[in-house]
Amino acid sequence: MSNLPALTSPTYATDEDILIKASGDFVTLAPSWQCMARGTDGAFANGIPWVLSSASVNFQTNGVQPNQVIALTGPKSQFPGGGDLLAVDSVSGSSITLRRPYKDLNVGMPPVPAAGLTSVTFSILTYDPQIASACFDIKRRFGIDENITFRDSSWIYDLQDLRMLTVLTVLYDRYTAELRSDRGDWQRKMGHIRNLRDEVLDRVQVRWGPYGNSSEPSTIFNCKISR
Repeated sequence: MSNLPALTSPTYATDEDILIKASGDFVTLAPSWQCMARGTDGAFANGIPWVLSSASVNFQTNGVQPNQVIALTGPKSQFPGGGDLLAVDSVSGSSITLRRPYKDLNVGMPPVPAAGLTSVTFSILTYDPQIASACFDIKRRFGIDENITFRDSSWIYDLQDLRMLTVLTVLYDRYTAELRSDRGDWQRKMGHIRNLRDEVLDRVQVRWGPYGNSSEPSTIFNCKISR
């Protein structure tokens, strides 16, 4: 028996979606205690520049999942500045296959030379708890219930608006939690994210059924907001 707190499922966004919107703030905004994997012994074999392995970390045992994001930050000669951020495509034991965010496998510039690379510093942070919390609130707002036939997530015609709303909610909450002063650009970013979130929230219509016309759409104006 597990004492894991209850989390809503399914969710409408992934860490990869958060990365696309957060850009360079992804690693900074992710709580350090939500680390799925970390090491300095990452290795890319000769001729396999998209597969990272580690002798000290079993990614599968650690619970690393597709669509999570890995940061490659060393050696600095290969990963200068803030490093390279890639999406996890698949996991197998102590190896993970990577790809460029929102791209198919083997598309784009490989993260390392074709000859391979060793002593790679890596970390995988996740926003899973924040994503689950945002999705729970969205389900309450729009009357989505996994226990009611034809009102569960699988019955929603298009999840793209809910995905964006989830991403913006998570980012706004994280900027708010981490903001310590008016210095820098986070105050401006927080206001921009809030405005985008409010715009998306105003326009979202949850359409039901395989064609989106099985019943009247749910909006924030015809569903009771509850917690």
